[in-house]
Amino acid sequence: MLELRGLPAGQGELSQSPFTLKSIAWLHALGVDWQLNTHVDIRKQPFGKLPVLVDGATVISDSSEISRYLEQKTGKHLDDGLSPIEARLSKALCRMAECHMYFLCVWNRWSSDENYAAIKPGLEKIAPFPMSKILPGIIRRSALSQVIKQGLGGVSDAIRLIQMNENLDLIEQQLADQDFLFGDVPRAADLSVAPMLLVILSCAAVTPLRSALADRPELVAYAARFKARALPSKDAINFTKKPGA
Repeated sequence: MLELRGLPAGQGELSQSPFTLKSIAWLHALGVDWQLNTHVDIRKQPFGKLPVLVDGATVISDSSEISRYLEQKTGKHLDDGLSPIEARLSKALCRMAECHMYFLCVWNRWSSDENYAAIKPGLEKIAPFPMSKILPGIIRRSALSQVIKQGLGGVSDAIRLIQMNENLDLIEQQLADQDFLFGDVPRAADLSVAPMLLVILSCAAVTPLRSALADRPELVAYAARFKARALPSKDAINFTKKPGA
C-alpha cells in the first residue's frame, strides 16, 4: 500500500495544503491502494516539505513528481484524449496555478493574523512537543519570506489583487459552461487549479483575494464540484494511526 504523507486537515478541507489535496486527488482518480499519514515530522521529510509519497523503498517528494510517478505506475493518464493544443494548455494551467497562484495563496493565508490563528492548531500536530509550539511560527515566517523572495510579497495589495483577478479570468474563460476545465471529467489541470481555489475559499479571514474569488459564483461552484467529484470523503480515506495511539 502506498503512503501519502501530507499536512493535516483544516478549515473544512482534507488538508490545509493545496499540494496535498492535489496528490490526494491523483491517488483517488487513478484508483490505487493508499493511506494518508498526517502524523509525520515535516522537518524529517525530503526538502522539509509535504506531500511525500512512499511506495516501499521509493520516496517521491514534490506533487508534480508524485503525479508523474503515479501515471507511470498505473499506466493511466488523466489527459489522454486531449488534443495536442489542449494538452499543452493543460500543462500551462498547471504551471499558472502552482508557480504563480500558489504564492498568492500563501500570502493570503500567512499574512493574515486571523488566518494564522485558525490554522495554527493543526500545524502543532506535525511535530512533537515542545517543537510543536515553535514550529507554526517558523513555518509562517518561512512562508512569507518565500513569497517576498519570489516577488509577489514585495508588491502592493492592489497589484496582488490585479494578478489574482487575471488568473481567475483565465480559469473562468477556460471553464466557460463546462463542468471542468476540459469537459465533463476532471483532468490534470483541474487537480492543480481547483485545490488552490478551495484553499483560498476555506481561509478564515475575508481578505481581498478571497473576496475576489468568492464574488465569482461560477468558480465557487466549480470548486465545489471538484471537491464532490475528485476528492474522496474523509470517511473513505485510510488514515495511518498516530504513533502510540
